[in-house]
Amino acid sequence: MTRPGLVVLFFGLFGTLSGQDLTITQSPGYPYADGQAELVASLMKSFDYEEEEPIFTDTLEAWEQWHTVQNFEFGKNRGHLPMIADLNSLHPYFRDKVARLIEACREKGIELAVVEAYRTKAKQNEYRSMGKKYTRSVGGLSKHQYGLAVDVVPIVDSVAQWHNSTLWRKVGLAGEKLGMRWGGRWRYLYDPGHFEWTGGLTSYHLTQGAAPRIPQPDAYPCLEEELTVLRTFWEQWEADQAAAKDVTHSSKAMK
Repeated sequence: MTRPGLVVLFFGLFGTLSGQDLTITQSPGYPYADGQAELVASLMKSFDYEEEEPIFTDTLEAWEQWHTVQNFEFGKNRGHLPMIADLNSLHPYFRDKVARLIEACREKGIELAVVEAYRTKAKQNEYRSMGKKYTRSVGGLSKHQYGLAVDVVPIVDSVAQWHNSTLWRKVGLAGEKLGMRWGGRWRYLYDPGHFEWTGGLTSYHLTQGAAPRIPQPDAYPCLEEELTVLRTFWEQWEADQAAAKDVTHSSKAMK
């Protein structure tokens, strides 16, 4: 029997139905002991619906849904391992900075594409093996390995604009206004598509487990929980790309 049916049946025996509200009345027509009244009240309470508060959860497979891009997708050789180009892979505070950069550029009529966000050590070492023109940092020493760096590129008519200095200057200045460090200021390795934020920490600090202090901690009440989930996802990607790299090396050796 359904709950409404039970309620009507129950109150046909013990109570009265008034309008939209079910009420219990003590009357000569319906005499019952105090214990029965408590039973009726307990039953009615069981029909009350209490909405549960949402709980912060992430499925263990969510990391597999992160957006990735393949080699040459933006017109450059960036190795065989796919690049993680999902803003959800970044430190929450830095992620919001990048989102604001993309929006600020869009307001200026500049469309930005995310080329790479979080980067595994395996991917970092792949770049290292491709020569110093790609990177001088081994796996673990890049800000990308801590979700604190991103690579972007302006897009015009679906084509990546790697050599448009005018666009890069506009993008770089927009990023700097948001408090990010711009790779376009570097003499070597000049990297105009690179932005990072570490809260003043160096790569050494990050390798020692230090975490940047964010300026508005109250705006990120679940930061530690989010970072715990992120680190779990990063570990999954590390294992996945390390295994893929081993397979690639084995295939080359067999040839």
